[in-house]
Amino acid sequence: MLKLKKTITVDKDSEHYLSFPDIIRSIKNPNTFFMVYRYGNGHHPTFSSLILKKSEDKGRSWKTIQEAELNIEDDGYVWNCPRLSYLKDSLYIVCDAKSGTYERRACFKTFFLILKPDGLEILETPIPGMVPDKIIPFQGQYFCANHKIKDTNNKLIQLMSWSRDGKLWYDTNIMAHSYKHQFCEGSVVNMNDKYLITYLRDNSGHKRNIYTVKSTNGKDWSDPKALPIYGQRVTALKYSDNRIVGAFRNTDNINVSLFDHDLETNKIKVLDIDREYKYNQYNYGYTGLADADGEYLMAYYVKKTADNPYIKLAFIRK
Repeated sequence: MLKLKKTITVDKDSEHYLSFPDIIRSIKNPNTFFMVYRYGNGHHPTFSSLILKKSEDKGRSWKTIQEAELNIEDDGYVWNCPRLSYLKDSLYIVCDAKSGTYERRACFKTFFLILKPDGLEILETPIPGMVPDKIIPFQGQYFCANHKIKDTNNKLIQLMSWSRDGKLWYDTNIMAHSYKHQFCEGSVVNMNDKYLITYLRDNSGHKRNIYTVKSTNGKDWSDPKALPIYGQRVTALKYSDNRIVGAFRNTDNINVSLFDHDLETNKIKVLDIDREYKYNQYNYGYTGLADADGEYLMAYYVKKTADNPYIKLAFIRK
């Protein structure tokens, strides 16, 4: 049974807005974890940096190892929402960049930032849209979910890009599209190479109902099914052959939360991690989640006072 052990503050800066963290375990050392988040001058910043940190003691202490700046005045773009992935033994930061503070009219690009011995190699990709997911290996190919803003009314469509080799990417299929619902922020889980399941945010309602879709080939997707939870930016991981855990900003009771989803019964249990003030349900919460054997490490950002949001990490016993 999932149980919160403790939380720590990873980084805090009262003068700057820290947000959108993700966390991943090293494939080379089980005690080593990496975390990335955005540093900027607001929720819709004009200057930004991606901060990459490393922990060699299972998340108990952290040090910054790389930074990457991107500013509208100098570069025409700022960083948005980063994700961490491994592709062919290399650590990747997958991150979108936007050309302005008004997202409905901004242009978006997706970049790969690859950790090298001498720093970060930054590559622009053809992956469209915003808020990309992790790179997911599946049946000998690679997949990366992302969504697009279709018009100035903020209508959204959830897409899936794929690649045979991780270098040349194709955007050939729609994961979820509806005129009644606004599906976005997909988080994809590989279930033993048999099928993919994606957790989606529906942006059409105030609470943002969470849905799932499934695919056996990564290109053709089932109709979305609503779950009895509400939130934003799910980060989901396989717990077992029939269970998934997911971290998310819980917009139903204004918490940062973790859910345990039994795929056979479709029952969901929710564990609240960190409660936030109800007047501030938007400027907190986007999460990252990593498996650390007997526990989960859950990264998130939170705003408790008049200061800017800051980065926290929860240790959750399995």
